[in-house]
Amino acid sequence: MLEISRKIKTDVLVVGSGLAGIKVAKELADQGHEVLLATKMKLASGSSFYPLKASLGTQVTSSNSDKHVFLADITASSRGMHRQDLAEVYVDEIQDRVKEYSDIGVVSKKLEGERKACFAEHPRDIYLLSDWDQIRENVSGIFGRYENLAVLERTVVISLIKKENRIAGALMLDQFNQVVLVECKAAVLATGGFGSIYKHNLNPNDVDGSGHILALEAGARLVNMEFIQFIPGITSPRYKTLFGEHTLAYCRDIVKDSGESLLDGVLPAGLAKKECLDIRSTHGPFTDSLESKYVDIAMMKEIITAKNEKGFKLVFHKELYENEEEFYTVYLNWLKTKGIDMLKDEVRIAPFAHASNGGVHIDPYGRSGVPGLYAIGELSCNIEGANRLGGNSTGACMVFGKRAAADCSRYLAKARLCAISDQDAKRHLKTVLGNGDGNRVGENSSPESDKEQLHQTIEKIREILWYSGNVVRSEKQLLAALEKIAELQSKMDISRLFEQQETRKMVIKAKNFMELSQLLLRAMLERKESRGAHYREDYSAENPAFSKRLFISRNPAGTLSLEFLDQ
Repeated sequence: MLEISRKIKTDVLVVGSGLAGIKVAKELADQGHEVLLATKMKLASGSSFYPLKASLGTQVTSSNSDKHVFLADITASSRGMHRQDLAEVYVDEIQDRVKEYSDIGVVSKKLEGERKACFAEHPRDIYLLSDWDQIRENVSGIFGRYENLAVLERTVVISLIKKENRIAGALMLDQFNQVVLVECKAAVLATGGFGSIYKHNLNPNDVDGSGHILALEAGARLVNMEFIQFIPGITSPRYKTLFGEHTLAYCRDIVKDSGESLLDGVLPAGLAKKECLDIRSTHGPFTDSLESKYVDIAMMKEIITAKNEKGFKLVFHKELYENEEEFYTVYLNWLKTKGIDMLKDEVRIAPFAHASNGGVHIDPYGRSGVPGLYAIGELSCNIEGANRLGGNSTGACMVFGKRAAADCSRYLAKARLCAISDQDAKRHLKTVLGNGDGNRVGENSSPESDKEQLHQTIEKIREILWYSGNVVRSEKQLLAALEKIAELQSKMDISRLFEQQETRKMVIKAKNFMELSQLLLRAMLERKESRGAHYREDYSAENPAFSKRLFISRNPAGTLSLEFLDQ
């Protein structure tokens, strides 16, 4: 029988330490609440602090007159898949929230003039966030001043516990893989997206969708999960480096290994290569909404057909390094610190999974619909829709981190701690892990073979998602992928594997990956059209019949329900 190593009591549990988690934890601590922040890695981690490039941007409402223009940009980008009240909150409050970056130790700088963010039709103020190492140091110093704010690093949350239909606690694995029981009045999930479920991604390994499964199992709904942002990344000379799409304005061609142009023969009549690349230079993520879509579709089809993941060579004009605009120089100079010169080196790119446009369905205060449970940051389905408007994700962490903390504080004032016995906790854990199945493969295996099985399962899921759930999709490949995942699941005895302390975190990751991959593939199957962030070969047009958002819920028996709703 598994033992509970210790019990922690706190007012609120915050899970995740990216921008959203840091913001909400500090806000709640400032209001006098006892806060426990649990993070898989170190404090200040996740995609917010992943050094993919020199900086991240925040798009800010430039003036009162810009508010309705900004909303129009969000609406146009979303293709009808966003929530209007969340967008209105963002454009109203982001000007004040960027002033609070320094309060949480974040270094920000307003760019001179205005510029268009990715997918935005109008220019506005952009703030750049940079110097990740300094920010981490700043955050640690700020958090160290609070006696009512504790941080547990290298800690994974297994499951949330409810009593009286509200959040009452959680089960976690600490840095030693021992089970810890938390009693709390509320929980704020800020665990980020799920990019690392893909073989090729531009995320750290801890961005693995764990929060989506925690929220779903607790009774929250997910929405827009089929809209996943894929973005070109550099495969060579430095793998997994974010590619600055604006440099495509100086690109002469994209070339296959054979020396042939990737784009010759795939562009429709009337669309010149130069025009296509110029459009592609205005946005990072793939979108089916613009004619630049042929670049990403051609790359992905070639990868799927040839099973060649080396990427495609870029051929640049020498004028690239003559552009002295700050947006270019910051990026190009940063690349040089990584040993990359885009003219001298053979630079190759390919699509990488990057950000999830969907997530936990929330209201303007980050409430999930489950009493005491909040979701913020990329984990939540925020102001994005079928496309993600550039420069809004960082700002949304600040806006909804602030609002979630305010509402959570009001909730905590009325809530009380519910006692959770060790026996209750063990029963809950058994429910989460399942009863075990002695007929499954590996019943008499060794710790070493168990670890290898877990590793192989995780890597197989990442491979399946990469080839079947990418930018280019079809019913045939999605159904085949679901069969492969089901076969992997049939061979995994999660309950037995969890008994081994050394590999418990791998077990939870494998369990979450199996559940998340299936719901993602099912969501992709349901949307029988091409819209925004994805292209369906078998349904190549956007279809007005699918102008509703796809909601995913889970019943107590674990069965998923997928439903298109006008919400």
